[in-house]
Amino acid sequence: MTLPVTHTEPLDLRGQDARSLRETSPSPTGDRLSFAKLFNMLRRRLWLIVGVSAAIFIIGLLVTLWQPKIYTADAIVKLTGSNRELAAKVGDEAEPSMAGDADVATEIQVVGSLGMAREIVRKYDLVNNRQFNPFVNPPTSTLSRLLGGGGASVDPRKLSAEQRHKMEDQLVRYLRSGLGASRIGTSYSIGIAYRHHDPEMAAMLANAYANEYAQSQINEKKTATSEAIDFLGAKVEELRTQATADFAEVQNYRIRNGLPSTTGASLTEQDISVYNQQAASARAEAAADAARLQTARAQLSRGSMGDDVGEALESSVVSSLRSQRGQLVVKMADLRTRYGDRHPELQRARQEMADLDKQIQEEIDRVISNLEAKAAVSSQRLASLSGTLGSAKGQLLTNNKAMVALDDLQRRAEASQGLYESYLARYRETSASSGTERSDARVLTLASAPAMPTSPNIVLNLFFSLVCGVGLGLVAAFAAEMQFRGLTTAADVEKRTGLPYLGMVPENRTARHHAPNPIETITSMPNSILAESLRNVHASIQIPGLERAQVIAVTSALPAEGKSVLSSLLGLVSAQTGHRTIVVDCDIFRRGLSHEFHIQEGPGLVEIGEGTATLDQAIRTVSSGLHILPIVSRGNEGDRLTDKGLIQSTVAQLKQQYDLVILDCPPLLAVAETREIAGLSDGVILAAKWRSTPDEAIVTAARLLPIRLNHYIGIALTRVDLRKQSRFAPDDSTSYYTQYQQYVAAAA
Repeated sequence: MTLPVTHTEPLDLRGQDARSLRETSPSPTGDRLSFAKLFNMLRRRLWLIVGVSAAIFIIGLLVTLWQPKIYTADAIVKLTGSNRELAAKVGDEAEPSMAGDADVATEIQVVGSLGMAREIVRKYDLVNNRQFNPFVNPPTSTLSRLLGGGGASVDPRKLSAEQRHKMEDQLVRYLRSGLGASRIGTSYSIGIAYRHHDPEMAAMLANAYANEYAQSQINEKKTATSEAIDFLGAKVEELRTQATADFAEVQNYRIRNGLPSTTGASLTEQDISVYNQQAASARAEAAADAARLQTARAQLSRGSMGDDVGEALESSVVSSLRSQRGQLVVKMADLRTRYGDRHPELQRARQEMADLDKQIQEEIDRVISNLEAKAAVSSQRLASLSGTLGSAKGQLLTNNKAMVALDDLQRRAEASQGLYESYLARYRETSASSGTERSDARVLTLASAPAMPTSPNIVLNLFFSLVCGVGLGLVAAFAAEMQFRGLTTAADVEKRTGLPYLGMVPENRTARHHAPNPIETITSMPNSILAESLRNVHASIQIPGLERAQVIAVTSALPAEGKSVLSSLLGLVSAQTGHRTIVVDCDIFRRGLSHEFHIQEGPGLVEIGEGTATLDQAIRTVSSGLHILPIVSRGNEGDRLTDKGLIQSTVAQLKQQYDLVILDCPPLLAVAETREIAGLSDGVILAAKWRSTPDEAIVTAARLLPIRLNHYIGIALTRVDLRKQSRFAPDDSTSYYTQYQQYVAAAA
């Protein structure tokens, strides 16, 4: 019987193949992030997370209850124009309207100004309002009301004038602190929200701000109108006097310089304008007449009879004669066809034709004569107008200097008159609008008393507390997991202690099928998970074909690790396999093995040392042929099993009678003689309580053992909770015991 060696030394007794397999087999997850491990860690720290979350949630609830309830009432005011009334009435620009973001931002500042807050404090007498004044009636939280607490109140009637004025200043700032004014989207509207611990007061103050803002615009307009009337009245009188003087100066200058035209121009200039128009018309007419005459003469000089002259063509007489001649030509052609050239009728027709041609020629001659007469008249008229125009221009030269000064005087007079009329019109409009001022702001929605408080937001606060609690719970879970030094899996054992892992011993009650106690489970249920787990531990120290260890010491680093149960169960499993096995109770202080088998009477190991009993008398036989060497009495105070070589001689005798001797030793770190007792063994099994024993304690205990046993120390995890192990270590072999149970059940 041998034990596996530590990781730091060659494995002498288990074989190179087993060591190589363990060292070279890759981990299923390695260093990769495993969501299964993370989830399992959260599951095993669930109560810590729940506890921290509940604590933070309760703290958040208490903080929420401690805060006073704040209600928010909202009113909406629509902006329709700016308040630059004085500039609009006395300036040159038209009355402006709301220009954009800058104007809206300015109006928001007006709403939140100290002046408006002071006006509301005085108008609504908020100093004496016990419902609003925090100095008169301090607000209390829900928790403080439940506890009967609250601040001390002040009677404003007992304040001096200075104290009252100081309170008013403080109240103005307090009033403004509860106000919230903001633009609604991109519209020209302002939302006025007021926060207060009393819903009725919050609605009243929100409406007070909205109404006061609208009323302030009316008051501002009235002031602007009054100032504008005073200013415009004085300005109109001044401009009227100036316009009258400028107009009189223009008339006097016109009379002195012979310029009586009311249009501002001299008479000569008016005549020249008329003459220029007439001369231009005469010149065009003369040119047209001369052109028509020249054209007609050119046609006659080329041999024309005058019948193709334009005026002849346009003459109605010529047109009529030619029409008659055309009819006569047709008649002559008909007569020539019917009677021949010598017929009297044809001769008369020829005579008529000659008479018509003569009349046409005479008419054409008259047209040409008219053209000559018309051209001569046009030429004479043009010459007359040109002479008159030249005379007028000479007169104009003498009046130019006077016209320049007249133009300047006239422009000044017109400017004075225009400015006077403009201010007069504004004065009349302003006077007419006095008393009809309307606010540029209109209250669209009045605030109503809110039904639910906006602060503290219980749902949001509790949700935030829950989120923070879960977050801190997760942090606490990670911190606890990082600080956890217990051993959970085989990988934990070998990585953190450097010692071989031999197996685990389940907690009896956590197995699906179990008897009232572990010993009965091993005895009556040989196929149970507990029995199979002990067989795994037994197999770890029993390697067929190799040199076998005969004495095994079972101990632990700390008390209450389950070493006595491990010793007894390991002995039962060994006895069931046919080996002659004895378990020796070496813990003179606790006698855990003896209590496990309920051995309270008769001789024991102490009696052997005292010489009152023999070894054969002290050995007891229990189920499955297992032998027990108990400690029934402690003996004298200070007695030790190593005194006088008692345990040494006893072990030497037992090695001659049994195949396997298991020494149930006291904890290594608690009892000094454990090292001497363990030194008698061929190998040591250190029992470590699952998820309880710190790895530092196990390493320290292993260092206390004799050096010769360094290669023959292994660790067995005891009291393993199978129901939790699958959650804590999904990649450990223990997680597959459920499949083992199903396998055994199917085989049965």
